[in-house]
Amino acid sequence: MLNLLHARTFLAVIDAGGFRAASRIVGIAPSTILDHVSQLEAELGAALIVRRRGFVQPTPEGAAFLPLAKALVSTAERAYAVVAGGPLRLAASSNIGTYLLQAPLSRFRSREGAEVDLWIGDNPSVFERLSQGAADLALVECWQPSPDFEAHDWVRERLVLIVAPSHPWASRESVSACELVGERMLGGERGTGTGTLLRRQLGGLVSQLTTIDGFGNTEAVKRAVRAGLGISLVMAASVTDEVTAGTLVALPLGDAELVKETKFLFRRDMPEGSAARRFLAHACADA
Repeated sequence: MLNLLHARTFLAVIDAGGFRAASRIVGIAPSTILDHVSQLEAELGAALIVRRRGFVQPTPEGAAFLPLAKALVSTAERAYAVVAGGPLRLAASSNIGTYLLQAPLSRFRSREGAEVDLWIGDNPSVFERLSQGAADLALVECWQPSPDFEAHDWVRERLVLIVAPSHPWASRESVSACELVGERMLGGERGTGTGTLLRRQLGGLVSQLTTIDGFGNTEAVKRAVRAGLGISLVMAASVTDEVTAGTLVALPLGDAELVKETKFLFRRDMPEGSAARRFLAHACADA
C-alpha cells in the first residue's frame, strides 16, 4: 500500500527541483525527504528521481508515476474535505439550542471559520440522532448513561419560577415549594428531566402539584404565563429578555435548589482533533 506522505514528498521534490528546496517548502529535514523518496522507490521497485548535482529530474518511471501521485494526493485531500473537513453536525435539546448555545457557537464559527449544521429538538430525538450517526455531537438536559458514548459536563443552569407581572407573587423575593400546591404549573417540552429534578428535590410534594402539560416548548409556556394562565419553572437563561423588559417576573424557590446540569455527548471513538472535540473544548472554556 503506497504511503501518501511519501507520494506528497516526491511531488514536492519534483516541483521544487531539489531535495533541499523541497525541505524548505514542506518544513522537514533534507534527510527525511531523502528517506521518504527512498522508501517510495522501494515500495514501487523502481528509481523515480535522477539525482544530479544542483538539480533533480524524474526517471521514465518517475515521469509515469507523477500524474498518478498527483491524483492520489488530490483524492486524499478531497476525501478529507468531504469527511473530516465537512460541517460539524450538532444536535441540541430545545432549551439549550435556543438559549445557551448560540453565543459560544457564534464565537467558534468566527474563530475557526468552521461550518456547523445545528439541529434542535427534544432530548430523546437528540440522543436518537447521535445514536444513528446523524449527529457528531449532542447537547442534552438529561440522558441515560451508555457505554458507547462519552458524557462531559457543560453549564449548570438554574431553574426559576416565572409569573406574570400581575400575579400576587410578582413583588416577592422568593417562593417556598409548598406554596406551589394549588397553582397551575404549566409544562412545556417532555423529556427535559424537569420532573425528575423536582421529584429529587421536592419529594412527595410533587404529587400534589397541578401540572398542565401540552404547551410543547418554553416559548409557548412563557406566553401562557404572561397571559395569566399559570406559572412555570424554566431555565433562567430562557427568560433574560422578558425579565429585563418587565413582561415576566422570575423568582427562586427559597427552600430548594433547582439546577439543570447540561451535558455534551459523543461517541467514544470520536478522533482526537475532530471538530466535535474542538467545539467541546471551546464551549467549556467559553463557559
